[in-house]
Amino acid sequence: MDKVEEKVLELALKQTPSAEVLYDEGEARSVSFENNKLKYVSTKSIRGIGLRVIKDGRIGFSSTTDFRKPEKLVANAVESAKFGQIAAFDFPSKNTFPKVAVFDQQVIDYPIHKCVDIGKEAIGKALSVNSSYECSVSMGKGHGLRRLINSKGLDISITSTSFGLGLEILEVKGQSLLWIGEGDGSKGLVTDINKLIDKALRGLQLAQKELKLKTGVYPVVVTAKAMGNLLATFETGCNGKLVQKGASPLTNRLGEKIIDERVCIYDDSTIDMADSSFPWDGEGMPSQRTPLFERGILKNYIFDLQTAGIMKARSTGNGNRGFSSQPSPGNSNIIVEPGNRSFESMIKDVQYGVLVDQVLGGGQSNILAGEFSVNIDLGYLIERGEIVGRVKDCMIAGNAFEVFNNIIAIGDSAEWHGSTNVPPFYFRAMNIAGNAE
Repeated sequence: MDKVEEKVLELALKQTPSAEVLYDEGEARSVSFENNKLKYVSTKSIRGIGLRVIKDGRIGFSSTTDFRKPEKLVANAVESAKFGQIAAFDFPSKNTFPKVAVFDQQVIDYPIHKCVDIGKEAIGKALSVNSSYECSVSMGKGHGLRRLINSKGLDISITSTSFGLGLEILEVKGQSLLWIGEGDGSKGLVTDINKLIDKALRGLQLAQKELKLKTGVYPVVVTAKAMGNLLATFETGCNGKLVQKGASPLTNRLGEKIIDERVCIYDDSTIDMADSSFPWDGEGMPSQRTPLFERGILKNYIFDLQTAGIMKARSTGNGNRGFSSQPSPGNSNIIVEPGNRSFESMIKDVQYGVLVDQVLGGGQSNILAGEFSVNIDLGYLIERGEIVGRVKDCMIAGNAFEVFNNIIAIGDSAEWHGSTNVPPFYFRAMNIAGNAE
């Protein structure tokens, strides 16, 4: 008996010559501790299929998790094409794909009870330092199978794994709350939670003394963990969909120097075992390393097939999707090249300024315009090259385009935080709303 995805494609080709079927199945298991206690161990499974057709020049789409009536899935996709967007692409045929490691058998074999044991040990280590800490630990593993087939003869499939862990420690001192979070993730096995605990405990120790800071303009060192908010402007601005709509501030600026010449940013889905790596995207286009900014110059936007077709460009292999959605341009791994300054020497260079390690939410940020105004969730005052205590109830504000043209140094070592690999940055000046009168 044919597999369901093959049956769907066969039925679709009776009504239109252009069709594509994406089949996804997967299982995820997770362990969660809250307030120093085990909260749950859970297992989730999903199996679904998505059908995209081009009928009379327009795109139709439908998806389902109910495989009993493939005829209905096909009918819905064909019917929706009457109201769909005009297709600016053809489905890809057989292609050559880079070898990208995305599967680790150790993840499959890793017993979930070990996750429970690691969580208990991690909390025990934190409580041995301070019994009043409230700790949360989360660990999860997953594996999935994806198959993509289309009317051009493309038939590709891949099995992938994922593993993630996170740690949060909350300290309550009277009316004051101090929270630190650390995490790690990969498509391979990552179980070294001790390095996360040690890092969090060091941060808590440095934050014991609370200090006042007057509103003003200060030099600021931003750790790799806190850089995501500042990078968001450039990631979003390079999205081909926003460029197509004219909503990106980077529209029509290819080849222009936008930021400091020391800054190089890449979108790279070819890195073995990285969170957002893959050999081919959700449309069957090969993964690649795409320069977004080189020496501060805007080099490329990222595209899926449809957006690339509208823009008279080519897909960059960034057609992101699940079985239940149509593709759209989306970043894979964001890589920022390190500089030549150690994190320690950055701190030593600051006579009076702030180290930002965590920010709280998006604040009043206007990502597209580059404007940001966010609470410093965890920040430290630096005096004469030394971290002297924590600053709280403060905000940093500014414009990403301006601060990225006002860089003193870029760190010589990058860290992974989710699917972003970035070094710390040392900025010459940022506006800080302080907590002192």
